[in-house]
Amino acid sequence: MNKRAAVFSCLGLGDGLISLVLSNNLKLNGFDVTTYHPSLASLQKWFPGLPILPFPSLGELARFDSLFLFFEKSLQMQAVIQECQAHFPERTRILNPIATSNRDYPFWEGGRFDGRTPFAENLVRFCKERLGFSRLTKECGIVVPEGVAKRAFPRRVVIHPAGSRLGKEWLPKRYDELAAVLQARGWEPAFVMSPNERAPWLHQQPPALASLGDLAAFVASSSAMIGNDSGVGHLASALGLPTLTLCRSKQAGAFWRPCWSRGFVLYPPSYIPNLKGVRLRDRYWKELISVRRVLNAFLELLTRA
Repeated sequence: MNKRAAVFSCLGLGDGLISLVLSNNLKLNGFDVTTYHPSLASLQKWFPGLPILPFPSLGELARFDSLFLFFEKSLQMQAVIQECQAHFPERTRILNPIATSNRDYPFWEGGRFDGRTPFAENLVRFCKERLGFSRLTKECGIVVPEGVAKRAFPRRVVIHPAGSRLGKEWLPKRYDELAAVLQARGWEPAFVMSPNERAPWLHQQPPALASLGDLAAFVASSSAMIGNDSGVGHLASALGLPTLTLCRSKQAGAFWRPCWSRGFVLYPPSYIPNLKGVRLRDRYWKELISVRRVLNAFLELLTRA
């Protein structure tokens, strides 16, 4: 009988997709693994070999031989962490995904992640070096279901202008300018976002995507993706689209960039001072990334895809 493992993901869409890299490696090495995430269960048919469920009751934790928890401060995750530390410490590994080269943060020892390397690649190294796995993959296990035509719209470029917080979002007016330039060159820019993000973007006529499954199908049938550091970029990359990510800092981009398909990350220019107490690059990163620079990076990305 295979050992049973549980993987508890952080709450974001990108977090969930990356956590499935760990789940996929556990499966490849003989575990019956269940991934817990608050919303990814709606994409279950896109992950036929990897069961995904919402967070369980704490009483269900005892049935697992191994418990892998991605640290975050949400109430759900903190409850699981406290339960596992109190009752199953020998079965529990807590991994803290932070984009830093430092080693002085909580639970660094659990994963020994290198902030200079994408998180998904860190997980592969974790599986090899810390878990001793011989069969390794960087794939998250996503499979496009029947009935969804990949790249059916070869000129459609997905644009995701939203993010988990305002500080991660490039200037809205520049997304509008970028869309106009792309359209003038024969591309079909398509703005996608969750229902609660639509209001500021109605002038771009975003499609009504009622579920994560609708979003995944729309992205899979497109040809490329441009957007902020967000889960949609990870989804596009996992589905094989060339992906251009706009990011506040090189450090964050190095760790959190999508890395399943060909992709670039744009940061503000390194010659802009970012000294402690000033942080000009961090404060003005949105203004420091021009539409022309994004367009040029996008065109270069396509030549290499």
